[in-house]
Amino acid sequence: MSLLCFRRRPDPQTPQSPAFIIQNGVEEGHAAWPPKVVDTRHLGYINAKDTWFYSQDIGRSFRLGGRTYIMFGDTFCNNFGVSSNTYKIIPDLTRPTEAFYLSGAHNEFIHPLIEQTQAENEWLALPENLGLRLAFWTYGGVIEFGDGIGWCYYQKHVVHPPHGVSELIGVGLARIAVNRSGGRGELSAARMPDLMFELEHRHPLFGSFSTLLVNNVVYLWGQIDAEVFLARVPKDDCQSRHKYTFWNGKEYVDDIAKAAPVLQDFQQGQFFQSPLFGPQLPWVFVGVTKYGDSMVMMGAASRVEGPWDVRPVYHAYGLKVPEGYRYCVYPHPLLSSKGRVVVSWSEHWPGGVIAAELKLTTEGATHWAQVILEGLAPRVVSAAISTAAQVCPRLSVTYVDLGTPRRLRLRGADGQAVGRAVEQVRQQMARVVAEVEEG
Repeated sequence: MSLLCFRRRPDPQTPQSPAFIIQNGVEEGHAAWPPKVVDTRHLGYINAKDTWFYSQDIGRSFRLGGRTYIMFGDTFCNNFGVSSNTYKIIPDLTRPTEAFYLSGAHNEFIHPLIEQTQAENEWLALPENLGLRLAFWTYGGVIEFGDGIGWCYYQKHVVHPPHGVSELIGVGLARIAVNRSGGRGELSAARMPDLMFELEHRHPLFGSFSTLLVNNVVYLWGQIDAEVFLARVPKDDCQSRHKYTFWNGKEYVDDIAKAAPVLQDFQQGQFFQSPLFGPQLPWVFVGVTKYGDSMVMMGAASRVEGPWDVRPVYHAYGLKVPEGYRYCVYPHPLLSSKGRVVVSWSEHWPGGVIAAELKLTTEGATHWAQVILEGLAPRVVSAAISTAAQVCPRLSVTYVDLGTPRRLRLRGADGQAVGRAVEQVRQQMARVVAEVEEG
């Protein structure tokens, strides 16, 4: 914002005239489509509040109980083992990388939020299963359905030694809650007893790709063979498998076998609702393809079902692990602002989750100016308002007379037009001041 003071040249025989204070600036518009990155702010690893570094991946942020968290996948706790899902809290949204664990310390095992059951522990203890590991990976994120209570759809895997090859079993549902008694925002998870979707049926694993709550409806994206499908369920019926319906390309149907893909060739990503690209494209997607090319892909649609137009916008880089490819590309809508999107991606071990703010080209900016009327003579105030009423419509500029402190605010898409309108208002005010002083 800039501030200009205009003062009529004082007459040596009369007292000095009052200043006309005029403020002006630009309200940034929405990002232009197709998207183009024009600047990058490198934020580094989402690890800055911790005094040690544990290699980890995924990195999905979410809001629960008025706090912001970020969920990770495999977290390599040095010599203490691997935790398949951990979380940190982000206390300051202006410093998104300064997240920290609410439990655990240097050279300690970070316990997973979603844990194994007693039956699973006993299964792992069987002689034929020694060396296996169960993993619960939370690619789909967490959706809040009540104050401090949310659902998380997680993938259940069996990880086989010696190279960590994972065997996907299906998708389960866990209830995530904020512990109110502690005051620090610790989370707890309670798994529902049965899997919601199982891979053996060769159906998309809904909820394990992305989830979104809009108007009491949960939208769930699931994936199979890099094809992404869409389902929905009423917010209060997430535990009822028969209440889910599936998008077949034209409508939602009860038969999961009739589901049709909405995207193809994508490995990870997140769908969300946002004003990022303006009112005509309220649905946004950010993710990464199956090709291992490290490209941040950004898409938009007029409807949640699509069709989706997805474009490459940025090449994700490595820090600790510059070689290979980056994966788990996710946006962070809670940390983003107009025309700027915070995005993160994962490196392979021994790397971590890296964040950057991408600034996009924008359009539809609004130029504004306001004339401070407080303390001016009534005739000067009337002159300003009447002049604005005559001039602004001809220049496609709007104006409004605002209250305490009293000011005249002008807005328009053309900065030069707003400037001309303000100048004419100022000139008329100066003429009235001169008349008052001379009369």
